[in-house]
Amino acid sequence: MNDRSRMLRGGARAVTGLLVVAAAASAVVLLGGTALPEVSRAPQPIVVDTTQNTTRSLVCAGSFSVLGADQARPGAAIPTGVAAVTVSGAATGTTNLQRSEGGEGLPGVIAAPVETPLAAAQIQAVTGEQLRGATASACAEPLNEQWLVGGASNLGVSTTLSLGNPGGVPATAEITVYDENGVVDAVQTAGVLVAPGTEQTISLNGYAPDRERFAVRVTSTGAPVTASLGVAHRYGLEAFAVSSVGRQVEAATHLVVPGVANASDHERGPNDSGEGDDYPVLVRALAPGGVATTVRVRAIDAKGGSTELGEIALEPNAVGELSVPVWPQGANAVVLNSDAPVVAGVLGSATSGKEHDYEWFEPAPEAAADTPIAAPIVSGGSLVLVNTGEEPATVQITSASGASKARTATVPAGAAVVSAAPADAVLETSAPIHAGVRYLQGGDIAGYPVLAPDPREGELTVYTR
Repeated sequence: MNDRSRMLRGGARAVTGLLVVAAAASAVVLLGGTALPEVSRAPQPIVVDTTQNTTRSLVCAGSFSVLGADQARPGAAIPTGVAAVTVSGAATGTTNLQRSEGGEGLPGVIAAPVETPLAAAQIQAVTGEQLRGATASACAEPLNEQWLVGGASNLGVSTTLSLGNPGGVPATAEITVYDENGVVDAVQTAGVLVAPGTEQTISLNGYAPDRERFAVRVTSTGAPVTASLGVAHRYGLEAFAVSSVGRQVEAATHLVVPGVANASDHERGPNDSGEGDDYPVLVRALAPGGVATTVRVRAIDAKGGSTELGEIALEPNAVGELSVPVWPQGANAVVLNSDAPVVAGVLGSATSGKEHDYEWFEPAPEAAADTPIAAPIVSGGSLVLVNTGEEPATVQITSASGASKARTATVPAGAAVVSAAPADAVLETSAPIHAGVRYLQGGDIAGYPVLAPDPREGELTVYTR
């Protein structure tokens, strides 16, 4: 091939290359200005049942702890006696929480599938040289935030705070205590480490001495915890009363406290406010968040009768109190309404001869209509059903085990009725109600709310591409 041929071939190749490049460039320009058909596919939703193979745990507080039982360690809370636990529903497993003081009556942990109605409660007769009375409480699920209202640390009164961690990792519980004057600064940032599988009990008297009223906020990180208060009251060397205080999940503008009573075999006589009960019912409330508000308080009975008890003017972050000179005859519940959300507790009493006892009753959550709710009834306890709605509620009361015959209770609008129920009761109501259990025997009183399961989202929607 001569030089001329090589030059012609090379030129042809160059021209071909230029034509290819020009064609490609033209195609790009044309594509840029032309709308091409699109292929799109919407994300496909997949609904996942988040409750499958999941369990929930209920923690029972265990035996009542007494401050000063060990004279060598007056600040130590020593457990005494054993609480009897009643369960409604079928548990899949039970364990115990360990505590530093050991002893009998360890806190119990009861587990069951999340979709299975399950509830438990405990009751204990507290006896000792300087203490007597009855305590009862609902076994509760661990939470990351909760409130407790009741107790004090003034003369003769001691209050303990018990924190349980049934989980597998440590929990750090931050404690904020409020009294009649506001936040107790000394414990605003107090932290308590609760190891996995243990319960820690501390004295609020040591954290905040000489306080007339307590409200406690507990928040936890690392793991949710359960919280409860134990209150012991002496007059000098004589036993006066004991009580347990259960938790509230959150503040609300409408609270219902079932089971409140003021029973006495004494004649009414003069007291600090004139003629009235020997030991008035007390209503305490706190408006979290630094707001001031007014709480309107009334009592209701089995026929739908309502008695206005008074109002509590709450200062920001301070625990307010209302003393009820005369408890209305036949009243079984207290209803609180306010403009701003509040937490509250109501102190009821029992007196027989020389024996006296009291109990801090806490609000009960609303039980939704047409949803089975387990309601454990401790030995000697009675079921209290409260309907603050405008229509009557029909409540079917059955036995979880089927051992007892089913019965029906009708709760008129605006009424609070007392009903018999089996120990392993299950409730299903035609309209929303609030329920609790009251133990009232002679000079002993105790009670607790029926706790509906914590709401859990049963379905989770996942979108795939």
